[in-house]
Amino acid sequence: QQAFAMWIWLPVVVAGAVSCSGNGYLYVEDEALGLEPACECLSCYTGANCSVLDDTCVVGVGVVELSALLPWFANREDVAVNIGPTYHMDYMHSNSLLSEEAASQRVMRTLNETIRGLHADVGNAETDGYQLVIGAGAMQLLSSVTHVLAKRKGMKLFSAVPYWDVFEQIGNSPDNLTFTTDATLDPSNIIEVVTSPNNPNGHTTSAQYPPSTVAGTVHDFVYNWPHMTAMTRKHAEDVMVFSLSKLTGYSASRVGWALIKDRDLAEDVSGHIFLNGQGAGVEAQYRAVEVLRSIRRSLKTDDDFFASANETFSKRWQQLKAALDPSRFTLQDTVEGPPFAWVRCHGTANCAKDFQAAKIGVGAGSDYGGSDAEHVRLTLYQDQSTFDLMVQRIRAMRSEALV
Repeated sequence: QQAFAMWIWLPVVVAGAVSCSGNGYLYVEDEALGLEPACECLSCYTGANCSVLDDTCVVGVGVVELSALLPWFANREDVAVNIGPTYHMDYMHSNSLLSEEAASQRVMRTLNETIRGLHADVGNAETDGYQLVIGAGAMQLLSSVTHVLAKRKGMKLFSAVPYWDVFEQIGNSPDNLTFTTDATLDPSNIIEVVTSPNNPNGHTTSAQYPPSTVAGTVHDFVYNWPHMTAMTRKHAEDVMVFSLSKLTGYSASRVGWALIKDRDLAEDVSGHIFLNGQGAGVEAQYRAVEVLRSIRRSLKTDDDFFASANETFSKRWQQLKAALDPSRFTLQDTVEGPPFAWVRCHGTANCAKDFQAAKIGVGAGSDYGGSDAEHVRLTLYQDQSTFDLMVQRIRAMRSEALV
């Protein structure tokens, strides 16, 4: 049967067609939909070839993306997805709970084996004795786990400050749950989420409430990979959440997974996912297999994924540090590695507004439980053009302060 290839993250030059000037993407796959070739421009760039910079535009660096990994994947032909017209038209059986016996379809078994194999390769998480639950990204999994654990009225979702801003939304969504940063409450009513490395400051963190005393502890390990932090031990927590997007940059595919020790909890989480969108589709699971297999094949070669990414990320951090005005902004509260910097601000009442005035859109400190006068979060691993524009404008802030 005829198959078609879906190549995303391709370089933006197509022979005889449209060039996007390095400031946009041309997705040749769209031609199969009857669409004319056209560039999709990056932040602040316009024009048919994305060659025009809008100097009045605010460059957005508030969303965590890993498009800096694009060049590595663009050269990996083994990541191309080839899917025929009749591939899995019917419903999948238990397409979120990937236990060995439940994964009756081969693509699900292969995804199960590939994820477990990658964790074994890098040594960041134990998988033996765990159920593997697949969701449409880590956010769906975190939401489902907390919803299932919130079994009675008056329960609290706790996270220490600073925290990922979405936790507040997750904690205030279920009827039985509200969000808190108070570490002195009755632990029996607490569900704690621990992010390590932490978003937004990159610190290695641990639970504030003893896990044996609370209703549940959920470990958000989406940034716990060798290109973002040191692999110091193999984690074996009760619930551990990971995502394809924060590992590889394939955010639009919407694939995440949770390693859950308790089988009953895993089944309940899978059931909740079934009622709320049914998790990742088969095409996304297929792409995840190809992407993760490609990473595994590269390990300990001259094109090692994690080594290449670490080199790219290190250069970004060096450029950011060189651009910041040390009299106004420091990185004393952040740990290098993850895709964001928790910038400490000095001598201002509202640091985010200072960046906004310089046409840089960052995350305000209060969004993460901090202070608008003391912190902002900015991201570093986006597209090269966006990163370069951010650095250029940060340098301009430094120059203006000297005038």
